[in-house]
Order: sequence, then C-alpha cells, then structure tokens
Amino acid sequence: MDERTFHHRLYESARRLIPPHAAVVCAVSGGADSVALLCGLEKVNEIHACRWRLSVGHVDHRLRPESGEDARFVEGLCASLGVSCSVKSADVRHAARERGESIETAARHCRHALLAECARAAGASVIAMAHHADDQAETILHRILRGTGLRGLSGMAAARPLPAARDLRLVRPLLVFSREALRAYLTARGIGWREDASNGQSDAATRNRIRHDLLPVARSEVNPRVTEALVQLGEQARQAGDALRRFAVESWAEVAEPAGDEAASFRVRARALAMLPRAIQAECMLLALESLGAGMGEIGHERVEALVDLAGGDGTRRRIELPGGVFAERRGDVITIGKESDAGVALGRSGKGAEVADP
Repeated sequence: MDERTFHHRLYESARRLIPPHAAVVCAVSGGADSVALLCGLEKVNEIHACRWRLSVGHVDHRLRPESGEDARFVEGLCASLGVSCSVKSADVRHAARERGESIETAARHCRHALLAECARAAGASVIAMAHHADDQAETILHRILRGTGLRGLSGMAAARPLPAARDLRLVRPLLVFSREALRAYLTARGIGWREDASNGQSDAATRNRIRHDLLPVARSEVNPRVTEALVQLGEQARQAGDALRRFAVESWAEVAEPAGDEAASFRVRARALAMLPRAIQAECMLLALESLGAGMGEIGHERVEALVDLAGGDGTRRRIELPGGVFAERRGDVITIGKESDAGVALGRSGKGAEVADP
C-alpha cells in the first residue's frame, strides 16, 4: 500500500476514535508499531487538519538492558517531529512481586497507570495505543486456546475506558493494519525504529509461541489468511456481544433494582431472572459485576455459570465471593449482588460492558 492509501485508511480509522481538537497521548515504545502510530497520526493531523494536540508517553519497564536507549530514541524522534515527550519509569519486577502478578500483567498495570499520568499532565482525554491486526489475531487465538466466552472472543476493543483511569479513553487506530504494512510504511518514509530483542525469539511465553510457532504453521499449512479470518471472527463476536448486552440491559431493568439506599449493590428477583435465556442471565450478571468494579479478568466461565445457577433451585441460602470484594448471595427469591465498600455505581454506565484484560 502506498503512503496516500495508508494515510487515508488511518484517517478513516482514527476519526471514528479521536474527536477533532482532542489532546492525545501516543504510547510510543520505540518499536516499529508505535513509531508508525506517532508518525502516521502526525501526518494525518497535518493532511486533514484534525487539530489534534499530539504528545508522547514512553514507559521504561526496566526489563531490558537496552531500555535506556529506547527512551533516548523516542525523545529524539519526538524532537524531530516537534512533539512533546514524557518518559516514565517503572520497576515492573518489583511490582509483580508485590502484587503477586505475572511480569506481563504487572507491566500492563504499570504502563496504564503511568500513561494516565502522562495524559493528566498533557490535559489529554485520549491515549492512543499501537496494537494492530496481527496483535488482534494473536489475542483472539490466545483466548480461544485458554478458554473464553463471547467477550473474550471479540478481541481488543478499538476504544474503551482506560482501566487505571476510566475517565480516560484508550483507542487503537492501527487495528486495521497488519504488522507488515506498518513496517513497509516506515521504510517508505525512511523512518527507523528500535528492535526489541525479545520480539525476535521464540521462548516459553505463550504469546511468543502463538506469534512465532502456531500462527506461522497455520498460515503455511491451513489458511494463508488466518490473521484476517481471526480478526473477522472477533468482529462478528463483538457485534453479537453488543446485541446481547443491549438485551441484557433492558432485561436487567425488569428483574433488578438498587438495594435500598446503597447504590453499590443490587437486589435481583431470582425467579424472574431464571425465566430469561441463560445467555441473557449470564450477561446481566457480568454487567452487574463490572459496574461494581469486580476483577473481570479473573472471572472465568465456571464462576459465571455459578452466578447464573444462583437464580435456579429452591432458594436455599448460597453466597459466592468474587474478585474485587464483590459478592453475590441468594436468600429466598432475592439475589443480592454488592460491594459494600463502594458507592455511586450504576449498571450500564460504562456503555458496552466489561472487557477481558487486553495486552
């Protein structure tokens, strides 16, 4: 694809995600994908007079000896473009030990928190990430192999609230491009990038095995367009999920109400809920849990099924403890879903419901 076509496709994608005049922090690691994001948006901003106020946030995870050089490269790139750059540092290994998380999860949490700081400092409401179609395909396949539902099958959302600061919007305008297209674009413009040494190695990490082993085999022996097939599957799942959520929100209004003056809990009529199709019951439960701040990435299929099962049976008292301090308890015909330490939440406030944790 030539530069003009690239810029047109990026504009069509970005204008749906980023309002005119918006202040936008681009998350730039120095790798090809994020460099293409920054340089592409900067050019589109110029061509189409979007009047975006672009700045850059770079997070040094301190996981690689070369990370300092990455930061210096990003600072130099920003200087050449006349874009302000904020460099943040995080001790991801320490954070992982403190929180009992994997390195990947701790890195994501640190990255989101520090990018939120960059956005606050820049007066920005939008953070742009460089995930592309190949990342989307890898995410969907990873979730299929790990076990997932309709939400997980839909992959990464093009736009969603930032988990670390839900008043900030995380957008992914590059989901319409392949990894190869981004590198070809930079090469055509004579723009360099940093290579992450870990990206070129096939190791025990699941994501790397999918990227370097499973997908190449699928591409060569099963379907040369496997990336497109997975992305299409994800989009169809997202559309189906959106429809399911709309029905669930409407149904919830008929079977549930806030529990007294406590906005952080709901009282559900169990028998009325049980009359709904099981898929709608499950979606109702997920929407309620998300609105209460439950740890959605830790709620798997078995827990969702257990929640739905609360609506059945003879009303015997049962209680389920969930991540984030959330609980669900059945007494007679009433299921109470709550989080006693929070207040001021309402079902459906976040729009499309919970997201499975993204990369």
